[in-house]
Amino acid sequence: MSNILFLDKMQQVIKSYDSNEFIECVQTKEITTNASELMNDTLSASLPFDETIKDASYIAVNNTKSKDFSLYRILTAKDEDNLLSFEAINFAVDELDNFIIKDIRPKNRSFSYVINQLLSDSGCDWVLGVCEPIKTVSSTFYYTSMREALKALQELGAEFTFSIEIAGNKITKKIIHCYNQIGKITNKRFEYGDDVLKIVHQQDRTNIVTALIGRGKGEEVGDGYGRRIEFSDVEWKKSNGKPLDKPKGQNWIEYPEMTKEYGIPSNGKMLPRKIVVVFDDVEDASELLQKTYDQLAYYCRPLVQFSTEILGSDSIGNTVSIHRGERNYHYQTRVFKVVTDHVNGRVQASLGDNLSGNSINRQLSQVQSNISDLDSNKMTWYDSTEIGKYQDDIMRGAGANGGSIYMVNGIEAGVSQSRETYEQVFMDGPKIQDSQYFMIQNNAGISFKQCKKGQWTTIQDVHNGKSNTAWTLDGTFNANFINAGVLQGVKIRSINDDFIIELDQGKIRFIKRNGSSENEMFAFAPTYTDGQLQGINAIQNQGYSFALSSKGNSGTFLNVLEIPKDSTADNRKLKLYGEVSVDGSLSINGEKVIPGQNGGGGGGGTGGYPPEVTTDADKFAWDAWYWLISNGYSKQAAAGILGNIQGEAGSSMNPDIDQVGGPGYGIVQWDGSDYPLIGSPTWDGREYVQRLMAAAGIKSDYKTMEAQIRLVNWCMYNGQWIGAVDPTSVEGFKTSTDPKQAAYAFEKNFERPATAHSERQGYSQAWYDKFKDLKPSQNTGEKGLEHLKAVLGQRIGNGQCYGLSAEYSGFLGGCGLGAGTQYGLSHVSGNGSTSAAADIGIAYNWSEVGWKVIKNPEYKDLVVGAIMNYARGGHVGSWYADDTYGHTGIIRGLENGKIQTYEQNTEKGQICAELEREFYSSSDISSICIPPN
Repeated sequence: MSNILFLDKMQQVIKSYDSNEFIECVQTKEITTNASELMNDTLSASLPFDETIKDASYIAVNNTKSKDFSLYRILTAKDEDNLLSFEAINFAVDELDNFIIKDIRPKNRSFSYVINQLLSDSGCDWVLGVCEPIKTVSSTFYYTSMREALKALQELGAEFTFSIEIAGNKITKKIIHCYNQIGKITNKRFEYGDDVLKIVHQQDRTNIVTALIGRGKGEEVGDGYGRRIEFSDVEWKKSNGKPLDKPKGQNWIEYPEMTKEYGIPSNGKMLPRKIVVVFDDVEDASELLQKTYDQLAYYCRPLVQFSTEILGSDSIGNTVSIHRGERNYHYQTRVFKVVTDHVNGRVQASLGDNLSGNSINRQLSQVQSNISDLDSNKMTWYDSTEIGKYQDDIMRGAGANGGSIYMVNGIEAGVSQSRETYEQVFMDGPKIQDSQYFMIQNNAGISFKQCKKGQWTTIQDVHNGKSNTAWTLDGTFNANFINAGVLQGVKIRSINDDFIIELDQGKIRFIKRNGSSENEMFAFAPTYTDGQLQGINAIQNQGYSFALSSKGNSGTFLNVLEIPKDSTADNRKLKLYGEVSVDGSLSINGEKVIPGQNGGGGGGGTGGYPPEVTTDADKFAWDAWYWLISNGYSKQAAAGILGNIQGEAGSSMNPDIDQVGGPGYGIVQWDGSDYPLIGSPTWDGREYVQRLMAAAGIKSDYKTMEAQIRLVNWCMYNGQWIGAVDPTSVEGFKTSTDPKQAAYAFEKNFERPATAHSERQGYSQAWYDKFKDLKPSQNTGEKGLEHLKAVLGQRIGNGQCYGLSAEYSGFLGGCGLGAGTQYGLSHVSGNGSTSAAADIGIAYNWSEVGWKVIKNPEYKDLVVGAIMNYARGGHVGSWYADDTYGHTGIIRGLENGKIQTYEQNTEKGQICAELEREFYSSSDISSICIPPN
């Protein structure tokens, strides 16, 4: 039973009915034969007169348990004999014709991106639902309707359906779904002649062919293509599982049963009806035969339209199989029309060939010549192989009409009174007046001429026409005519003969000539390993430099990259000049360079160092101190740990440190050589630390202080703390009130060295005295906004939107977001992606730096000073956030119901800029990150 609703002109629900209350309710959906037209979708309904609905404007139908309805606009309404009758059409096609797109010009953008752009620009209240196509769109939509735009997209290889959602008494969402093809491929199989499969219309002789000659890609010859490949040498046997027999030497494939039924009668027998199909991209004979057979399977059969009542109302677009055993052909086809009677539940589905209108015209793509038009006598004298050759042969001849080759005597050329041949003229047409391109051979050599078709009518016109000589008789060749082919063993010399470019055996050599000797300066050469080509090497030779340069306004060349002339295989050298940007990671001698480390503090800290913290050692220590006191450790306990870190890592406090002559690594010199917490023993301390971090779920760089201090905390709870001395529990240690006692307890319970190190208690007291009264940088959101205002118009970080939010967070002492700023990645959570702006709220542990995150905020939740992160594809303004990365910015104001922001990489370019945005919906914004007060 279906649910049917009537709605008024404001699309508000007036009244709801069940389908059994109707006298008639027939829904018809048909996929059009023309890809440029959207689906036809109509509704006819009648029911006893009801005053409530007589002036209704819309009807909504739902025959499923979902909340989706099909909505129809009423075109005509009749009131006669106490009966109300309605004719309606799907409202989407009608409504979308009235929303106008002003100017959208996507270039290689995804279907989803383009459709969202079109919806936004047209101002309609529809949203995109399912979107399957993965191809890209490059087009122009200029002052056209939304309906016409969808039709244009459909021609690119998509199909659309439309639905609405209704809650309460109103429409809450209008949805456009975009599919590669409506429906699904099913296992449903019909046998021709089944009782459930009714033949609606059959047309046995409309463009039927019973044999196909397949032709593939032409062979490359010189600067063009010669004879096309065929499949004459490929053999098929039904006894070997092939669908048809095709003997060797035959260049066509035939359905004998169909020839017997639909062939060409000749001398008491039936000849096959043949045409030629060309596949320009096929280079293999076996593949060519298979593709030709696939075409024949469709074009050898009669066009047939079927109907059935055993498919459901949701079968529109589904693919089913039709089998006809007595004629030995099988094919797949779609359900192109479904008529659903919601009163009695009957569903009539049409499938096969849509023979309505003009759709019976069936054509083969890439048909070269309709050989079936040849009379039967011709077929007697020429078999198909000769016909195929005939298509590629050049028509030859001479005389008044010329032919493709014209032998010109001296009288015709006007150079003598002799009738002996003076020159040959080759032309691209059968006659001079039908030709445009000419090649001339005479005692001067070979030349080429060109005119407008019809401009030259006599051989004298050709002889006197302007020519371009390609090859003179003395052997001089004009290199301007080298446009294709292979050059081998070629030398190109400079005018003064001191510089040579040599192409030989795939190697390009740049050579300096010194008298009779030649010295290679630089070369491009293929590289091989075990006889397998691996790639190309650029090779500099000692004594000669190689450089990539930029040309200055004065004409001078300034190097950007240089291999100097004293660089050798034993002493390799490379010089870089100017601004160097690295997009990705950088390693030096196998060690990864971490932004902000060794000169910028720990690279994994808060970024908000007190002004008293200036040295690298102090910054490493502060990173550990601030994390510990932010995660439940007393200042005294944190100082106790710092004293032990200094004892293990040394006064540099550098976390990226190996034990000299031993297996230890890191701030507490983790040692997995005897009793590892995780896995088997190892003398590789770095590997052991990374193993522990994997177990702890720590995703940050293992060489940073932030990652290692978090690992210390994890180890405290996972077997490293033994409780040998008071305080015996981790929780008790975290509440320590004496830094010296805390240092002693940590040494005995966690580090457990062979001999005691009382100096660590003094280190702990010193760290406590240094840090106990210090506070992180007092920059607040207000200070951060002042900072961004000061850099307006400047490119920040990597110039992306992410770079500006990274600068803001780092300046305030929040999480390190990297993005080319001085604030390296820190507090990484392992969730989402640190390269996607949409994931900023989940990719970092914001609570560890005192920040608050609100996901999908409403307008009332927004806060001035918060980082605002748009969802992937979120509505930003006149454009939508990137489908892969999203977008981000900082809220600087909330006035007049709008959002004032600082953003980068927007319509104002890759600079920090002030903008104002609308608030569209909470789903457009994945999160906001709010700094502490």
